[in-house]
Amino acid sequence: MTLDIIDKILNLYLSLEHLVNLHFYKFSFAFVLASIFWVSFIGIVTPVILITTLTFGYFGVFISLFTLMISSLINFFLATRAKSLISKLKYKKPLISDNPLILYIIFRFLPGIPYLIKNFSVVLFKLNLKKFFLAVILSDTPQVIIFTFFFKRLIDSSSDIFINKNYNQVFEQMYLPMLLIFCFLIFLYFLNKKIGAKFFEK
Repeated sequence: MTLDIIDKILNLYLSLEHLVNLHFYKFSFAFVLASIFWVSFIGIVTPVILITTLTFGYFGVFISLFTLMISSLINFFLATRAKSLISKLKYKKPLISDNPLILYIIFRFLPGIPYLIKNFSVVLFKLNLKKFFLAVILSDTPQVIIFTFFFKRLIDSSSDIFINKNYNQVFEQMYLPMLLIFCFLIFLYFLNKKIGAKFFEK
């Protein structure tokens, strides 16, 4: 029963892939617009990266990054125009006045903070558009690359996991992405432990 469900999911994925190939440009345009709206106003990034990887493979890195860049710019302009409202939040003062660009990049790496909050928090660091965009590129690019690589390898290994049960092949496929994810999580843990708490001190 489980194998039948998995087989149907894989067939659905192949059908979707075929449909995308037939209408690549139209689908890409519609998907990017929908993703920009989703990230700009919902702020949950992981589903976008996952669906992008499912649909476009490794090329999804560029689509995900483009989506995040445009969404971040939209949030930046909204945040700068709503500065008077944001100043009424709990954290009224700029977090740290020294090296705001570096600290904002670190802040964007901290886990557990919604993407919208990361973008709107730029007003607390007093960054201009150029520095904000640079921070988005430097913080989001490695994360998108790592998770796209992980999701793509996981998708490619799905048939070996559930149907062929070729676990040696799965290990060969997933060893490197799992190692990258593990190192990245360790990095986030120490970043949050050493620096993260300082951002939320009263």
